[in-house]
Amino acid sequence: MPAILSDVRTLVLFVVTFTAIIAVHEFGHYLTARMLGMRVLEFAFGFPPKVFSVVHGGIAYSINAIPFGGFVRILGQDDFSIHQEGEGDPRAFTSKPWWAQAIVLAAGVTMNLILALVVLTIAFASGTTAPNGDVRVDQVAAGSPAEKAGIQVNDIVRSIDGKAVTSSRDLVNAVRTKARTETEVTLHIERNGRPVPDVKAVPRADPPEGEGPLGIRLEDVQAPVAVPIPQAFGQAAALARDVVGQIAELPGQLLASRRAGSDGPAVSGPIGIFQVTGQVAQYGIPTFLKLVGVLSVNLAVLNIVPFPGLDGGRLFFVLVAGIFRKRLSPQLEAMVHAVGFALLLLLLVVVSISDIRRVAGG
Repeated sequence: MPAILSDVRTLVLFVVTFTAIIAVHEFGHYLTARMLGMRVLEFAFGFPPKVFSVVHGGIAYSINAIPFGGFVRILGQDDFSIHQEGEGDPRAFTSKPWWAQAIVLAAGVTMNLILALVVLTIAFASGTTAPNGDVRVDQVAAGSPAEKAGIQVNDIVRSIDGKAVTSSRDLVNAVRTKARTETEVTLHIERNGRPVPDVKAVPRADPPEGEGPLGIRLEDVQAPVAVPIPQAFGQAAALARDVVGQIAELPGQLLASRRAGSDGPAVSGPIGIFQVTGQVAQYGIPTFLKLVGVLSVNLAVLNIVPFPGLDGGRLFFVLVAGIFRKRLSPQLEAMVHAVGFALLLLLLVVVSISDIRRVAGG
């Protein structure tokens, strides 16, 4: 396929994927707001300028020119406005009890998690290339503890210090913990389908650049797998849990890498995700659905963080108002959310510049 056609296909997939994920998120706000008696003013796909709009039941359903995401406007939920609309209206967001406001704010995240579980379950049930539980040694650095201990390329690591290893992450985490004190580890290994005597090695606290504590590069062995729906749902939940755990560990890893002066884990923005979308789409629908599920989990977790401008930040103010039985100044809330939103845009710019440099090889 010519490169330009491939790029166009990737762009369409990218836009459709993100619009769908965000539309599901916004539908959660929309549905719960209507169920709880709030007045929804608009449900929009994309961002202004507006292309066209249809009004039904007092709600404007809009299609906007910038086809990336969407939003829901609820009367009284003017996060960035100094002059709040709908004050005193019984159907306004702020006229409802704090718990109703909290439900509406949390509904978007909930819908993203539901979407993730649904598409991941479909992916696993329909048959997708997935880790089969084997962790293979893909590379051994010369002069490393692994080489000295006799570890070879293509060895399968079954356990470390008696604990089963079913993913490369299991092994990496265990080795990192022991590397802090340079404590010896014992690995149970299979070679050519047969177990070999246990291997002992001491992971390094300060390995050479480009090498890990043991000096090995690992690979999660992939295989085509199709499983019954109950098992597929279990795998979907496990993958979603792993993604949540990885996101939770990210701030600590970034701080540790800064102190150590290393690059640390890569953080991608829209440009990086665009690249990944094109790459993953080549492996078929089930694998692409896994990407959709992982992105949906990412959006859910990042949105629930109590940072101004995000659903989590809004939820924080609502919970504070519920605890103290008094809402903070709407003007103060508007200012805090506006500043938080500006910082988020700045972060997006910084990450996008990093993506561009990475794509350009800089």
